[in-house]
Amino acid sequence: MSELFNITKGDIVSITGAGGKTSLMFYLANKLKKKGTVLIATTTKIFKPENTENNSFIFIYPEEIDSISPQDNFIHIFCPKIENNKIDSVTFKDLDKLKTYFDFILIEADGSANKALKGWKNNEPIIYPDSTKTIAIVDITALHKEKNENTIHRFSLFQEQYFNSNKTIEKNDYIGYINSNTFFKGTLNEKILFFNKIENIDLFEKFFNIANSINITSKIYFGSIFKEEFLSFKNITPIVLAAGFSKRFLGDKLSFKLSDGKTILEKTLSNISKLNFTEKVLVGKTTFHNQLSLDYNFTYINNSNSNLGQSYSVVLGTFKASLSGYLFIPGDMPFLTKKVLLKLIYEFQKYNQIIVPFVDGNKKAPVLFPKRYRNNLIELKGDSGGREILKKESFIKCNFKNSLEFFDIDTQSDLKKLETLEEQI
Repeated sequence: MSELFNITKGDIVSITGAGGKTSLMFYLANKLKKKGTVLIATTTKIFKPENTENNSFIFIYPEEIDSISPQDNFIHIFCPKIENNKIDSVTFKDLDKLKTYFDFILIEADGSANKALKGWKNNEPIIYPDSTKTIAIVDITALHKEKNENTIHRFSLFQEQYFNSNKTIEKNDYIGYINSNTFFKGTLNEKILFFNKIENIDLFEKFFNIANSINITSKIYFGSIFKEEFLSFKNITPIVLAAGFSKRFLGDKLSFKLSDGKTILEKTLSNISKLNFTEKVLVGKTTFHNQLSLDYNFTYINNSNSNLGQSYSVVLGTFKASLSGYLFIPGDMPFLTKKVLLKLIYEFQKYNQIIVPFVDGNKKAPVLFPKRYRNNLIELKGDSGGREILKKESFIKCNFKNSLEFFDIDTQSDLKKLETLEEQI
């Protein structure tokens, strides 16, 4: 975790937001105490922790501030005053003195009464000016819950600041809340946004759709303090390849209509668009492809040299993509689900390697490449596409059970299978 946030000796880290501030602070303290002396403090109030077998605390009081002798492998906690078993806030003047004694200082700089969202007072958060990093925690587990005093701290104030007419907490509430940038108010230091409690694919989808809608410039991380999983968010570009000749099909397979009235290509684009991607690319060669790109908000690239093979479409798509990974999707995969896409993207977050889906030991498309393979991709030639890279480079196998989701259409006989498959999907 400390390596993830790049916390080094001399760092003073303020923690704001909701959904794990205290847990994160003590988690970091336990990791950092092995690397140097650590102090915990608060500019609000926190409960006084108890010494246990796993945690050894040294409490420091104001009268000791000029004679501190920090000890290795202990967590030091500054206690200006304790009332009702809560440690009171430290002053900036005292922090000016304390910072000369410790290698790392962690400060809880915000209170939220254990709720995911809050209305902010004018003086919040209270971030020490000499902080080198501010980590803001976001808890999206309140999504779709009713808006009231039980789910939102200072509910009336929240409604004044972020009013949306919906009765429940929805995506737009989180987007407006995060985009207000109040987590980092008044700070000029490094800003880090950490989405906590992302512990399964469903929560990852909620995080993914929110993260791709916010417009703040902080670094974004996600994961779970409870599971000790912390991942840097790497956004990806789906690149749909639709400029082939369909030689085995003996016709334009992508314009063939399915039972719902959508063409094969439209169905593929529609399924991709069920996720909130910030950038989507379609490489095609007809006005039909161009129109679909407009309908589904894809950036369109016309491949006027499709005779050069599929690799040329890969090259064109790679040139246009600007994010951390490239997910190459054949245009004839109408049963590709968002669950499949999410699993591939999640595996990419964990490993930052090439991700290849497998069903029953067989490679499938789509394949996801990290940005570091950009030069390899734009140097491809012929009709083999990214398969040439897979022959030389290691990759992560992402296993699936349902082969129907990866069904593509190559020949006229596949159309007969299509009718049966549509009934099963």
